[in-house]
Amino acid sequence: MRTYYIFKINKYFAYIYKKWPYKMYKIIEELYYTKDYDMLISYKYYKKFAVEFNKLAINEYIYNLNKKNNNYRRDNNVHIINNDKYNKLTINTTCIMLKTDDVYSVFLNDLNEYLDNIFVCDFKNNDYFWLESLNKDRQNNLSLV
Repeated sequence: MRTYYIFKINKYFAYIYKKWPYKMYKIIEELYYTKDYDMLISYKYYKKFAVEFNKLAINEYIYNLNKKNNNYRRDNNVHIINNDKYNKLTINTTCIMLKTDDVYSVFLNDLNEYLDNIFVCDFKNNDYFWLESLNKDRQNNLSLV
């Protein structure tokens, strides 16, 4: 099971760090491991490079895309698709959290179609990527087959 933290990066930082995802990851990782007593400073730092999500709009978008799927259910800001693979998307204002045992969650595709400048981190596995680059790589692999 992997846990992805999904952030919307502002246009300025996205432009600067598109070519250097490792540096973007290190900035966000520093905030992830911040101690409780530094939270106010960390939040101010977060506001410099990230944009908050519109929870209501994203919840409705995800719901409308998946509501006909028999394996889909929603509980406020939590969306779950549980077929042969488990996918749980939790939408918060500062970040979106995806818990999945799927190689490529359908929620990632949904978010990529709706949002831009999305950066995804898995701190436990030291994995990170720009969501649009993952989709480009995925499309290239599909077209090579």
